[in-house]
Amino acid sequence: MSQKIASDSMHINIEQLQQELNVEQREFNELQQRHFKVRAKMALENEALRKSFRGASDFLMGKRKAVFPDEGALSALRDRGEAIRQHSLAHLPELLERLEKNLTANGIQVHWAETADEACTIIHDILTANNARTVVKGKSMVTEEIELNHFLEARGIECLESDMGEYLVQLAGETPSHIIMPAIHKNKAQIARANARPCPDQRWFAGALYRRR
Repeated sequence: MSQKIASDSMHINIEQLQQELNVEQREFNELQQRHFKVRAKMALENEALRKSFRGASDFLMGKRKAVFPDEGALSALRDRGEAIRQHSLAHLPELLERLEKNLTANGIQVHWAETADEACTIIHDILTANNARTVVKGKSMVTEEIELNHFLEARGIECLESDMGEYLVQLAGETPSHIIMPAIHKNKAQIARANARPCPDQRWFAGALYRRR
C-alpha cells in the first residue's frame, strides 16, 4: 500500500514539474517575442542603419538590373532556381550520401553531425589533434549558425575571419546581418573606426602574410 502511495505521489510530482516547465517555457517565449519587437522597433528608427541598408539595396538592385535587364528572363531563372532548391530538399538524404561517396572517392574524409554541438566538437577534435592554436576561416554561414568561433575560442583556439565583411563584423563583436554581405548594416565611418582600433590578432596576421611570401 505504501509503495502505491509513493508511486502515485511521484507521478503527481512529475506532472506538476512538467506543468511548471511548460509555464516557464511559455513565459520565456513571450519574453523573447517582446525583446524581438523592441529590437526591431529600435532598428527601424535607426536612421544610420536604414541609410546603410537602403544604399546597399540600391547598389545590389542596380548591379542585378545591369546583368539581367530582361525581367521575364530573370523571373524564369528564379523559378528554375526554386525548382532546383525544392528538388534538392526533397531528395536531400540521397544527395548527401552521393556527395559523401564522391568525396570519399577523392580521398576526402566526411564527418556527420546531428547537432551544432556535435559539429563543433568534431572540428575542435581535429584542430586539437593537429596542435592548432589559430584558425583562419573562409566565409561560412553554417559556422555562424553553429557558433563555431565562440566554441573554439572558449577552448583556447583563436579564430580569424578572412572574408572582409566577416572580419569587419568580427572586429565589432557582432554577427552578420546578411548572408552574402555580412557588414551591409555598416557605413564607411563605422568601418573606418573599426579598422582604426588595434586588435590582438594584427601581429599574428602580419606574420602569417610575411611567411606566405
